[in-house]
Amino acid sequence: MSPARKARAGGAGFTLIELLAVVALIGILAGLLFPAVGRGLASGRAAFCTANLRQMHVAYMLYLADHDGRFFPWRENTKDGILWYWGLEKGGGGEGERELDKSQARLAPYLGRYGGADICPALPYRAAYFKRKFDLASYGYGLNTYLIADSPECRRSGLTRFTQIEQPGGTIVWGDAIQINTWQAPASPANPMLEEWYALDARSPPKFHFRHRGRFQAVFGDGSVRAFMPHALDPRCDGLVGRLEPPGEDQLLRPRK
Repeated sequence: MSPARKARAGGAGFTLIELLAVVALIGILAGLLFPAVGRGLASGRAAFCTANLRQMHVAYMLYLADHDGRFFPWRENTKDGILWYWGLEKGGGGEGERELDKSQARLAPYLGRYGGADICPALPYRAAYFKRKFDLASYGYGLNTYLIADSPECRRSGLTRFTQIEQPGGTIVWGDAIQINTWQAPASPANPMLEEWYALDARSPPKFHFRHRGRFQAVFGDGSVRAFMPHALDPRCDGLVGRLEPPGEDQLLRPRK
C-alpha cells in the first residue's frame, strides 16, 4: 500500500478536495457570521449613545437648576480665551490644532466621571473624510439651537429659561450632530469633509447625523430618547448627513409650537 493510502487508511491526512471543502465551509460560515457581528456592534454603539444622551440630559438639567433655568451662550470672551459651551479655546492655531480645555465646558462639572458622555461611539473620527476642529475630539452631539442663549432662534423665540418650553416631551434637547465642511482646509468644494458641530437647527448645511444604522438619535425635554429616519440625506462623505424635517421646518426643535 502506498504511503498516501496508508495515511488515508489511518485517518491521518486530508485530500486536496477535502481541504477545499473545509475552506469553502469556513468562508460560508464567515459570510453568515460577519453581518451578524456588524449588526451587533451597531446595536451596541446605539445603546451606548442612548446612555450618553440620557447622561447629557441629566447634566444639562443640573446646570439649569444651578442657573435659575437660564440657557448658556454659544461663546463668551474671557481673559483666558474663547469659552465655547463645549470647552475653553486657548490661543490660536489651524483647524485640528486649536487647543481646547474640555474641563471648562459648561457641563463639565455635572458630567463628573461620565466626562466621555459627550462623545458618540459611532461618530467617524478616524475616517479619511473627517476633519477635526480642535486638537482632540470635543463633542459628538449638538444642542437644540433654541436653547442656546445667543442664537438667532433663541432670540426670536423670546425664551430665556427651560421652564418656558410649552411641550418638553415634543422638543429635542440633544441629538447626533455633524456638519459637512467645504470651506476650511483641508476641506474644499472638491473635498467635502465631516466635522463636529454643536447645534441642531433647520439652516443649511444640514446638521443631523443618521449614524445609527440610518437613524438619528435624540433626547427630548422629558428625558426620553428616540430614533428617527431622515427626511432627506446628502450623498457626500458617509451619506448619512441630512435633514430630520423638510427644509425650513423645525417642529421637533421649536419650544413654542
